Amino acid sequence: MNNMNSEWKLAKLGDYISIKSGLAYKGDRIGYGESILLGMGCVSFKDIFVDSGARLYDDENVDDRYCVKPGDIVLATRQQSENLPILAMPAVIPDYLKNKKVIFGTNLYKVDNNSEISNRFLFWLLKHQHYVSYIAGIKSGTAVQMVTKKNIESYKFLCPPKADREKIADILWSYEELSININKRISVLEQLIENIYKDWFVRFKFPGYEKEIFENGIPKGWEIKKLKDVAEITYGYSFDSSLFIDEKTEVPVVRIRDIPIGSTSIYTTETCDKKYLIHKNDILVGMDGIFHMCIWRENNTYLNQRNLKIKARNNMSQYYLYFSLYPQVKYWEQIISGTTVAHLGDKHINKMKVILPKESILSEFNSIADSIMEEINKLWEKSNIINRQKDLLLPRLMSGKIDLSKIEVI
Repeated sequence: MNNMNSEWKLAKLGDYISIKSGLAYKGDRIGYGESILLGMGCVSFKDIFVDSGARLYDDENVDDRYCVKPGDIVLATRQQSENLPILAMPAVIPDYLKNKKVIFGTNLYKVDNNSEISNRFLFWLLKHQHYVSYIAGIKSGTAVQMVTKKNIESYKFLCPPKADREKIADILWSYEELSININKRISVLEQLIENIYKDWFVRFKFPGYEKEIFENGIPKGWEIKKLKDVAEITYGYSFDSSLFIDEKTEVPVVRIRDIPIGSTSIYTTETCDKKYLIHKNDILVGMDGIFHMCIWRENNTYLNQRNLKIKARNNMSQYYLYFSLYPQVKYWEQIISGTTVAHLGDKHINKMKVILPKESILSEFNSIADSIMEEINKLWEKSNIINRQKDLLLPRLMSGKIDLSKIEVI
């Protein structure tokens, strides 16, 4: 980690912060009370904070040393799968929890920071690939991987002077906030399509529904089809992981861990049949662990094993198919999650069904959904460009080898 700026000093993280263990909470109190309990589900390798990791908790006077406030950083103490690489990754407590008592659980560490280094800078330090590689080198365990408090506190890094730290944080957060705002717009548009879908095909309040006759719970003339009858289903190719590289000149490969992110960062020199090629707007489903589902936004990537690609046949919007399948995938996730190895297999896929409306209704929905999808794809590309720029900037900003005065806050 040689740097060109003599004011940057090699430092140990534990000289600035200490790591605190979370509350050994009681399971029977989850879902009750007014306090909020954070689990490691709030930590992501992509997002700043994941809302689903926060649950109600009946605290019964939990000591304040187990509480966090907005702006505090928590870290995941463990990870159960390489598909969700969150080990020692940071999450920042959001402002909307400021009026709540927020407790961090035993599977989280709190970063207790009383130093001159701000959490705004510290968050990006803990997202830097140098830190990620350090954690990968000292983690323990096989089925469940863990790090200790001492492991994290022993991390060494180049520490810039205060003015440089604040400039670095300002630059990176400006990119992050721009990306967040674009993603909010995407979420609004996706919610719009979902609301139309539910109105038309769950509540059956589609245009002209008043004139319809219902048989067996659906409008007359509509059909219930097996998924395999309305879509092309392709299981991923078993790429040799020993041939994976990070050089973008080679063939990009989508793994389970890439599906929640929506982009891939791994490549291979191996070749395979083009049937495993993923196109923009294909539906992807991770089949092991958490069965995450997404509409893919990139072209010309290949699908790795333990993933599923679904493409609608004939005149059917991918969003129609996506919203039809999403609750079924989540149903199987709940049923299978208690097993030793949670795997979504052929027997589950073959049980999935899709309601096939009349052609006129489906075409009208497709027209609306495809128009909105086009706008979503444009916004997603903008967000992707911003995130790529931020990812390229992060290691350069943390290296001490770049003139910060030449980098502007956007």
